[in-house]
Amino acid sequence: MLISTMENVISKYCIIKPHQIIVDGKTEIVDSEKNEFGAFMKSVYKHYEISYPKYFKMDNLCKVAFIASEIVLQANEHIKEIDPDKVGVILQNSHSSIDTDLKYNDTIKDKSNYFPSPAVFVYTLPNVMIGEICIRNKFQGENTCFIAKEFDVEFMSHHVNELLNSGKLDACIAGWADYIDGEYSAMLFLVEKNKENKKDNISFKPEFINQLIK
Repeated sequence: MLISTMENVISKYCIIKPHQIIVDGKTEIVDSEKNEFGAFMKSVYKHYEISYPKYFKMDNLCKVAFIASEIVLQANEHIKEIDPDKVGVILQNSHSSIDTDLKYNDTIKDKSNYFPSPAVFVYTLPNVMIGEICIRNKFQGENTCFIAKEFDVEFMSHHVNELLNSGKLDACIAGWADYIDGEYSAMLFLVEKNKENKKDNISFKPEFINQLIK
C-alpha cells in the first residue's frame, strides 16, 4: 500500500457508515444508540467542532458529503494556500438527489394544496453537495458529480489522477456520498500530488483504495 515514487496520494480519508465514522482507518465515532440520520450527523458536527450555520439548512445528501469533507480537511490547513482554481471536488453517488426530489414533488403534486418550496427546490440536483463544499472552502477547480450504481473506484482513480497529472488540479476531494430514505454513506479522500515524496503516503490507485474501503 505504501509508495516511494512521485504519485498522487491520499493525504486523509473519511468513511461514513450508518452510526459510524472512520478516519484514516481508525473508528473515531460509534453511535451505540443508533440515532436517526439527523441526530447522528448533528452529534458528529459537534464532535469535530464544525462551525457553519448554513449546514442546518442543507438537505441530507449535502449534509453527509459536507461532514465528510470537513473531516478530511481538518488538520490540512495547507490546502487554503493552494490556488483555489487548482482544488477540485469530484464525487459519485447512486441515488442522485431523488430523496429531495420526492420531497419537492410532494409540495407540487396536489394542485389543490400547491406549496412549492424554493428552499427544497434548490437541492434537487446532486451536484449541489459539491457546490456546498466549494462555497464553504472557496474551491474553484474542476467539480463534477457522476451517477453510478456503486462506487466506481477504477473510474474515480483514473479521472482524478488525470486531472492532477495534467496540471488542472493540485488537490482534489474525491469519492462517494449518497443518501436515500434514511440510508446513507460517504467515502471521501483528500488527494494531492506527492510533492514531498514521503514513503508513508498511500497512492490513489484502485488496489489501494479498495483496501481502505473494504
